[in-house]
Amino acid sequence: MVTHTDLQDALEEQGRCGERLGSILVRLNLASERQIAQALAAQLELPFVELSRHPLSPEALLRIPKRIALVHSCIPIAIENKELTVAMSDPLLFAAIQDVEFQTSCRVRQVVATREDISDAIRRGYPDTALARVVQIGAVEPTGGGASVEDPPDTSPVVEIVDLALRSALRNGASDVHIEPTETGVVVRQRVDGLLKEVMDLPKWVHEGVVARVKVMAGLDIAEKRLPQDGRIRTKTDTGESIDLRVSTLRTIVGEKIVLRVLDHRKGVPSLDTLGLSSEALAQVQGFLRHQHGMILVVGPTGSGKTTTLSSALAALRSERTNIVTIEDPVEYQIPGVNQTQTNGKIDLTFARSLRAVLRQDPDVVLVGEIRDHDTARVAMQAAQTGHLVLSTLHTNDAPSSVERLADIGIEPYVSASALVGIIAQRLLRRLCTSCRLPYIPDAPVLRALSISDDEAAGITFYRAGGCDHCHQTGYRGRIGIYEVMSITDAVRRLISGRATVMELRASAKTAGMRTLAEDGVAKVKAGLTTPEELHRVVTTTEGSGRSCSECGGAMEPEFVVCPACGHSSGGECFQCRRTLKPGWKFCPYCAASVAVSSHEPGSLTRLRAVG
Repeated sequence: MVTHTDLQDALEEQGRCGERLGSILVRLNLASERQIAQALAAQLELPFVELSRHPLSPEALLRIPKRIALVHSCIPIAIENKELTVAMSDPLLFAAIQDVEFQTSCRVRQVVATREDISDAIRRGYPDTALARVVQIGAVEPTGGGASVEDPPDTSPVVEIVDLALRSALRNGASDVHIEPTETGVVVRQRVDGLLKEVMDLPKWVHEGVVARVKVMAGLDIAEKRLPQDGRIRTKTDTGESIDLRVSTLRTIVGEKIVLRVLDHRKGVPSLDTLGLSSEALAQVQGFLRHQHGMILVVGPTGSGKTTTLSSALAALRSERTNIVTIEDPVEYQIPGVNQTQTNGKIDLTFARSLRAVLRQDPDVVLVGEIRDHDTARVAMQAAQTGHLVLSTLHTNDAPSSVERLADIGIEPYVSASALVGIIAQRLLRRLCTSCRLPYIPDAPVLRALSISDDEAAGITFYRAGGCDHCHQTGYRGRIGIYEVMSITDAVRRLISGRATVMELRASAKTAGMRTLAEDGVAKVKAGLTTPEELHRVVTTTEGSGRSCSECGGAMEPEFVVCPACGHSSGGECFQCRRTLKPGWKFCPYCAASVAVSSHEPGSLTRLRAVG
C-alpha cells in the first residue's frame, strides 16, 4: 500500500523529472505496474484487461499497423460494428486515440492494460511473417496494379489473406465465410450464430488474386468467371485437424463473389437430449424413432438446424442390428456405423436416383437429405410404406404446413396420412451468454407479444444481452433450438385424408398436446436462455392482424371473439388496446374503452369486447 509519505516522495520526484506519477511509483518499487493500471482503470471507470489471457483478434490487428501500436503503446484486441476495442497503457493519451480513429475510421473503445502486457501482445500479434505483411498490404498497391496468383506460395499476400480469413472463421465458430467485392474494395463477412458480421475490409486490388487463390484450392477453373462454380477445399487447423469447406462462386456486377460453407467434422454429433427439446418433445421424438416404418419429417428454413437434428436421430438409431443409409448434399456430419452417400449433380446422381439404389441395399433406416420434387417425394413415401423408416426434411414454416407442402408437390393426402409418423418443426435462437446477461423488466408491449400477464411476469426473471470478452461483446454465445413436435395421431390422420386446412390440423395437434414454436420460444425466454428480441427476430407467430389463438395458435382477425378453428374464447383482452383485462372490469384502464360483457350458453366462456 502506498503511504502518504511515499506519495509525497513520488510527487517531489515528479516535480524534478516531469515523469508520470504512475511510472515513478513503479520505478521506486512502491507499486506494481498492474496495481497502477488497475487503479487507473477504476478511477476512469474503464475495463482492465489481462492480455496474456485475452485472445487477440486478427481482424482487429489488421486495422492498426505495428508502428502505431509501438508509438502509442496500444494494441487493438476486438472489433464489432465499426467499434474498435483498444488496450492502452495510458487511456488519457487523447492524441493516440485521435491517431487510431483517423487511421481506422472506427470509434475507439478504451480498455486498460499494463505496458508490459501490451509489449508482449504486440510481439505476439505482429510477427515478422504472415500477419505483418497482411497488415501492410492495404497501404500500398503493388506496381502491377493487382495481386498476382503467381507469387511464391510462401510470400504472396493473397495467400496470407485467404489463410487469415479461414483461420479467423474457424476460431470464431463461423458457419459461412462471404468474400464480397464492392465498387471500392473487398468485404469479408462471417456468419456466426446465424448472423453475418463484417470482419475484414480489403483494398480492391486484392480481389482477383483472392478469388483465384480460393479457386485453386477448390480445384475450380480460374479462367471461368462468368458461370457459377462449386467446389470443395480440405484444409487443416492450427492443431493439424482436417476441416472441409464447400465453395460456391457467383458472378456479380462488380466481380465474383465467393461463399465458403464450413463443414467442421470436429464438433461431432450432439445427442438428442442436448438440442434443447423439452422433456415432452424429446419423449415424442424418441417415440417416432421406435417405429419400424413410416416417415419422419424435420422442417424449417435454411440454417434452422434440420441436418443436426437428423444426424442426432441417426446416432440414436445406429446399432449392429440396423442398416442405416443416408443420401445427403453434402455430408456434413460423419457418423460411425452409418453408410453415408452424397448426391452429385455433375453425373445426374439426384436424390431420387440415389434413393432407388439405396432401397436395393436392404436398408432398415433411410435418410433423404431433402425432399425437393415429386419424384423424390413419391419414392420416399413408397419406401416408408414398405417397411422402411424414412427421415427427411422440407422447407416449411411449421409442422402442420408440411402436409400442405407435400400436396403441393403432388403427394395425395391419403398417401401422406398413411406414411407420416411425426413432424418436427424447428428454429435456432442465439443463446444468452451466461457470463454477461443482465436482468431487466420488459416493457408491457413485449410482455403482451409473449402472451405473459403482468401477474405471471412478476414471478419471472427476464434477461437481456450484455457483452463481454467471452461472447466477443455480442451478449450471445452459441445457439439453442426451439421445436414444434406434431404427432400424427388417428385424429390428425383422418384430417389429413379429408384434406383439412392447416388451421384445422394445428388445432387438432394442439388438442393432442403439441406446443407451437412460439410457445416453446417463450418457455426458453422464461428460463433465461434467450431474449424476447431474439425470439421476435426468428419466429413470426402471426400474420396480418398480429393475433393468434392462445389455445391452438391459429390466425385470428382483430374482430374475432372466438377462434374459428377451436372455438376458444379470446376473453380477457381489450380489443382496442389489446391489453390484459381482469374479471369485473367494465372499462379498460389503459385506453378508456367500454367493455361489454355478455355470455354464451350456460357454461361457456365469457366474451369481452371493446365498444368505445
